[in-house]
Amino acid sequence: MDPILQSLTDAYHDYFSVEHEITVNCQPLPGLLPAEAEFIASIPEPFLVAGEMGALNMSALRSLNRIGELAEELANYLQQQARKIDLLLHYVLRQQDSAEHRQRTLSYGGAGLCLQSPQPFEVLALVELKVFLAENEGAVYCLGQVISAEQTADNWQIKVVFRRIRDQDRELIVRASLHQQSRQLKQKAAQRQLPE
Repeated sequence: MDPILQSLTDAYHDYFSVEHEITVNCQPLPGLLPAEAEFIASIPEPFLVAGEMGALNMSALRSLNRIGELAEELANYLQQQARKIDLLLHYVLRQQDSAEHRQRTLSYGGAGLCLQSPQPFEVLALVELKVFLAENEGAVYCLGQVISAEQTADNWQIKVVFRRIRDQDRELIVRASLHQQSRQLKQKAAQRQLPE
């Protein structure tokens, strides 16, 4: 195996991934992989705002732990306000979803994702990704590189490793994948408890 491809494949397995279907926009990225600063400058504004909102929500809730008795009530109120803003932001982010480049994932995690595509992508091709997480958990703009393209009965399974992604966005994807795994485990436990 090509050493670059081997390195990227190893990186793909650095993080846990969960089998779950979410919406992704994936399109070829012409040229070379941009430098980190150039990538950051190219992130569409709604994705930057979404990232900042998530960070602000987390820091606000952590600081409430220090104020005592009323912290729980205030935290609930702030979470409701944050939920309203999240819904509005989710609507704005969905405007970034292009039907022409829309695919669905088979799995995703902190290192990359596997998606279904009607057409193949070349191995080692660079791609632009817009990842729309489930349950209004946010959206991420990043750049990836294809590490495999396998034909199935009616489409292609494309594995992509993230090559340019902000740390807070990778953290968001990791958190979303862990939340999804937790939901799946609860569903399995509930199914086992049903009488036959």
